[in-house]
Amino acid sequence: MISNNKVTEIFCFIDDFCKEMDKTIDQHAISSDSGVKKRNRKSKMSQSEVITILLLFHMMGYRCLTLKIHII
Repeated sequence: MISNNKVTEIFCFIDDFCKEMDKTIDQHAISSDSGVKKRNRKSKMSQSEVITILLLFHMMGYRCLTLKIHII
């Protein structure tokens, strides 16, 4: 079992990486000025939260994600 402190540490590393990656993508992305408006609604979970859950799921060796997630 991974301790809560270790989960928090992993999340912080992933969150820092995602923030830097978003900056890099914004700097190097090609802008599309097609004039079409797009909806850009904020998701319920951040990319870092989703990546952390998936990483921990694979690290723990579980076979079914729906039965093993516990809200702390």
